[in-house]
Amino acid sequence: MTPRMRFLSVPLLAIVLAACQFGPQDTRPVPSVRQIGSDLKCSSGDHGYEDPVGWGFCYPGTWQYILKSQSSTAPIPELDLVFDITDLPCGAAGKGTPQPPCASPVTFGVIIVSTYARNNAPSLASWMQANLNPVPDLETISWGNAQEAGLLADGRRIALTPQQVVILTLHPGNLDLEGAMSARLNTWRFTV
Repeated sequence: MTPRMRFLSVPLLAIVLAACQFGPQDTRPVPSVRQIGSDLKCSSGDHGYEDPVGWGFCYPGTWQYILKSQSSTAPIPELDLVFDITDLPCGAAGKGTPQPPCASPVTFGVIIVSTYARNNAPSLASWMQANLNPVPDLETISWGNAQEAGLLADGRRIALTPQQVVILTLHPGNLDLEGAMSARLNTWRFTV
């Protein structure tokens, strides 16, 4: 091999090796976290929300929310997730595209989902007896895949899951939260 050929072969070899990359060629990034609501079976037009705390549900696709959380240890450990809901039936403003005039008013409400440790309570009634004073009346309901669930006299819903107790509180504002959420109770999934 002549010196000129050796000189040309080194850059040519580098180009060939650089072109032969091993492993998958997919350059799209893989999400590092699970997609929110991906395990829920929501109706067309609905969106799903799943929380790492161990529950998830479907909600209308026209809803937007701001999520806040707060925890407490008195009198029992509790985590409250507060959803400030705004229903935008004609689309969200500010996305760069002017929206057509909307005949429907913007409505709003607040949903609070409180999560408590079950603490080995054998039933919902026994958990309520140990943690709620006075113990409210309870109407048995079906709520997603909860082991037991009930509707309290004040309108809150309470569910017993394998490791937790979840209480759903609706503050409707001018949004029909009761209608929207009661129609979607079957979409709730409790995983913890």
